[in-house]
Amino acid sequence: MPSATTKRRSRGVLGAVRRLPSGRFQASYRHDGERFTAPYTFDTREAANGWLAAERADRALGSWRDPRLGQVSLDDYARGWLAARTDLAPRTRDLYGRLLDARVLPAVGDPASGRLALGRLPLVALTPALIRTWFARMSADCARDAARPTRRRPANSTHGPNSARAWAIAHGYPVKAQGRLPDAVLRAWETAGQPEPGTGPRKGRTGRTTAAQAYRLLHAILATAVTDGLIVTNPAMVKGAGTVHHPERETATPAEVAQLADLMPAHLSAAVWLAAWSGLRRGELLGLARRHVDLSAGTVRVERSLGLDRQLHRTKTRQSVRTVWLPAPVVQLLAEHLARHVDAGPDALLFTSATGRPVAASNLLTAFHRARQAIGRPSLTWHDLRHTGATLAYQAGGSVRDVQHRLGHATERAAMIYAHTSDQSGKLLADRLGAMFWPDPDRPEPTSPDSAPATAARHGSPGGPRLTLVATDRTAS
Repeated sequence: MPSATTKRRSRGVLGAVRRLPSGRFQASYRHDGERFTAPYTFDTREAANGWLAAERADRALGSWRDPRLGQVSLDDYARGWLAARTDLAPRTRDLYGRLLDARVLPAVGDPASGRLALGRLPLVALTPALIRTWFARMSADCARDAARPTRRRPANSTHGPNSARAWAIAHGYPVKAQGRLPDAVLRAWETAGQPEPGTGPRKGRTGRTTAAQAYRLLHAILATAVTDGLIVTNPAMVKGAGTVHHPERETATPAEVAQLADLMPAHLSAAVWLAAWSGLRRGELLGLARRHVDLSAGTVRVERSLGLDRQLHRTKTRQSVRTVWLPAPVVQLLAEHLARHVDAGPDALLFTSATGRPVAASNLLTAFHRARQAIGRPSLTWHDLRHTGATLAYQAGGSVRDVQHRLGHATERAAMIYAHTSDQSGKLLADRLGAMFWPDPDRPEPTSPDSAPATAARHGSPGGPRLTLVATDRTAS
């Protein structure tokens, strides 16, 4: 049996544990002539000794890290992380900044159940259990904010509908009754999902998207902290927290696209056509200049984007720089627009205000809101025109990779968001199958068209005709 002296030496090798006036326990040990203290306190003496044992094991295995490295607060590290991300597009940087300020770093949760502020904590104090608690309370905050009603604009207003202004007034922003809204207000309104004036939240808004965005941002920041050696593992491990299953987006029919375009101001009519048949983002569309249009080839070249600040910026991602081919009727409409509404210089913007300035997002959306009301589609958004373009491309036979390039998505997963199946696309597929193998509708038996990418041979059987497809040599095409 070891002596009392031996026991004391064993405890000395592990380190020292002392009870604080608060009743909690603090652990520390000496290594290479320095004293290292645990970055947090413990409920019990056993827990403190467990931390000391783990530190000792890490030293023995050669995986020890200075516990002081993770003492930087999440607030300080996150802001430094964002400042160093020079690769981010301006809108993405702005979104991340607002998510940090509103969702990630400040206190979240109901005061009755307890508030939790991750920003004040050191990185090493962030645990999976703590992140789960934060995500639950932050998600509840997002849901409450999404359910808050917006104020309805007076029916006798002489200034017309203005969703952004009504939303800003309802949320306490100091905005004037008329005139141009500050860019910060417009960005905040867009982040909120561009809610409509009314007595309730925008249909379908639950706050889940904002919560998922905040979680993904936190996960990315902590992943960099792991790379920097400040923490061992990423504590953001909430399964499914960064994923949102959106309800099916709305689309417009080609006839409705034509109606919307006719109801827009003349200098913005082509913007609707182009948005719906190309799938360009709003900023990409408003950033187009005459030199980006090749009428002979029937293409537009996406190289930049117009931000809410009416300044030109680089595209969202490198994959967003692309050439998009347009249907011939849309090219003809674009040619007419160039002749009537665009200056002759190569850098002249395709879409400008009456004074020749870049189109403000609020003015474009206000005109679009009037048009959608007029055709009886009040819940259709401008972004739904992009979804319309993707849907039409899929219905025309485009593959996921085709639509990925057309929309400028960085991954196939993003393009798959739009790859839903509609009744119309199923009918078009059936029509193409019929046209390919039954060119004569009066003949009940399938034939083998010479131009098809497969040959069909009919074999008799007791059960009737059977169609066999034989793949042709792809190298010959």
